Amino acid sequence: MDKDNKAKSTAELLESLKEQQFLADFNLLLYGCRDGAAAHSDMSVRQICSVVNNAFSRDTVIPYMEKHIRDVLISEKTVVCRMHGGLLGFLIPFRYGRERLCLVGEGVREKSINILKLEDLCRTAKSDVFEVLEKVEKMPVKTYQDVEEAATHTKNILLKLRTETIDSASSINETRNHLSLITQSLSRMDEIKCVEELIKFSGEALGTIFNFRRIAFALRDGKKNCYLVKGLIGLPEQLCSIAENKLSISIYPGSPKRFERPVNELKEIFPELSTGIYSCFPFEDGGDILGFIAVFDTVSGQTESPLVELLVNRIAARFIHLKKEREDVLVGSFSGNLMSLTNTLLFAESKEELYRSVLEIAADLVGASRGSIMLIDKNGTNLQVGFCKGMSSSVAQSITVKMGEGIAGKVASSGIPLMVDDVEKDDRVRMPNRPRFKTKSLLCVPLKLKDKTIGVLNLSDKDDMGAFNELDLDLLTTFANLASLMIERTWALERSFHLEKLSITDHVTGLYNHRFLRTRLEEELSRSTRNGLNLSVIFMDLDYFKIYNDIGGHLAGDGALKKVAEILKVSVREMDIVVRYGGEEFCTVLPDTTKKEAAQVAERIRLEIEKERFPNEENLPFGKLTASFGIASFPEDGHTFTTLIHSADLALYKAKAEGRNRVVLGRPVLPKEVA
Repeated sequence: MDKDNKAKSTAELLESLKEQQFLADFNLLLYGCRDGAAAHSDMSVRQICSVVNNAFSRDTVIPYMEKHIRDVLISEKTVVCRMHGGLLGFLIPFRYGRERLCLVGEGVREKSINILKLEDLCRTAKSDVFEVLEKVEKMPVKTYQDVEEAATHTKNILLKLRTETIDSASSINETRNHLSLITQSLSRMDEIKCVEELIKFSGEALGTIFNFRRIAFALRDGKKNCYLVKGLIGLPEQLCSIAENKLSISIYPGSPKRFERPVNELKEIFPELSTGIYSCFPFEDGGDILGFIAVFDTVSGQTESPLVELLVNRIAARFIHLKKEREDVLVGSFSGNLMSLTNTLLFAESKEELYRSVLEIAADLVGASRGSIMLIDKNGTNLQVGFCKGMSSSVAQSITVKMGEGIAGKVASSGIPLMVDDVEKDDRVRMPNRPRFKTKSLLCVPLKLKDKTIGVLNLSDKDDMGAFNELDLDLLTTFANLASLMIERTWALERSFHLEKLSITDHVTGLYNHRFLRTRLEEELSRSTRNGLNLSVIFMDLDYFKIYNDIGGHLAGDGALKKVAEILKVSVREMDIVVRYGGEEFCTVLPDTTKKEAAQVAERIRLEIEKERFPNEENLPFGKLTASFGIASFPEDGHTFTTLIHSADLALYKAKAEGRNRVVLGRPVLPKEVA
């Protein structure tokens, strides 16, 4: 368009903007580049036209704002200004046709006026402070947010006008091409099943379609106190971590979503980046910011395209959907697999295996690579590691934590779970992060039975290097209740087994006792009868053991009994049953063994005892401790517990009568002998 038509068109544009109710109180001034559309640091700008309500404001504020017009045209970022004394205004860069323009809005003030900061305005207006104050007080009153909203709505109108004025064939073709590629991307996006794949796709799509050179993807971490920023294109993968209070995001219905901070402040947050164009598109879920996509060093004007926002908004929607879907799957998976988890824990063969299963399941539930189970000792004063993951077991076993001290001790003492985003910053913890931990986030959940805490479950180092969240805490707390029941059940079974073992075990030798012998021998006789198998019983008695006890005392006697018990255990098979029958008598049951084979076993045991050295044995009649043996076998010597034991006992007495230290075979027992 020629110069006159251009002036007429921009004046009409300004008049149409002035008709908007939210702009009625503003002075509106339109600026453009003197040397065409190219924007650079040396360009000059000029005022094209204006619609002014307050000449005083224009004359005093515009010199201040003109200093920023060039930067705004280069960055293509809307800026809202708070000036000396509480004056407010905005600068909006935009394209109108092929022209690069900047709309300046000013002439309003905040309710509170800072008289001390009116000095600059006084010097500009060459007036005294009271004269300036009188004129400022007459200006319309707005809040900073009012001006932000006015700037945002105006920007939307200008963007719409720009879209409507795209008339070149190349632009139309480019838009059609972008729409086609976006349509293909949207179709592909619906097939993406995980957040990690979506993040990768975001970089590929935005880079390919719009030729963006640097793109970052940020996710809010843990309790919403920071963003973890990951480079997608042209940036390091692990870019930085940004505290949430350093980024203020405003979202207005139907408007582009942008960070409030101007570019020069963002350079401090992203020192790795150059000074190019910066646009940010937050992911909003019910007013909650979950993350954002940031685009840097772009070709001017690209990030203002509605097509960019269309694609980014769909990426954000898919991200939110996948996030909720993942949370539902985790909760559903836990609920659906609860029986499977219960079975896994129920079939643990030992408490060590149970602890390992509990820790591995817990780590899988929340994606942790390191953890431990700590249990309260019998005295209730200390916590000790029952099982660990991701650390040396020897180191873990040496760790003892007092109740009420440290993170685990405090959780065990209070019975209240603790989730920490950063151990160095959390006021409840405030401790240096230890070198062996990759991240500063941790979860510590009590293991409780009703109101009694029995230990704690500690987890750290999430696989994705992020912080634990509320979902992790809920899942782990629910699982900890199940784990506590399984641990208590295992302890109860262990106590029951221990008591049962005590009732059937000899406390001196550790062998089974007479009570156990009857039950097992009757079981083996029944099995031998069903399967047509032989079974033999060896009775053994230590020779002159009363004398040995009198000479050396009971401690020496107990030591000798233990040695003999060890000889018996290593001399028979694992399936054989060795019992301390009473006093110095021992009984060995040999399933599936003939009398001849049993005699060979008995002779081997006799020789081993004879060779063994016992303290003070030289004072015995033979000069050493020896043993006598009697053997009885099923079926030839008896068919019942009573007849078989009696036959072996008679053979033992015969061995004693014949001079001791020998093996004698039994014979069938007559009914009158049993009686």
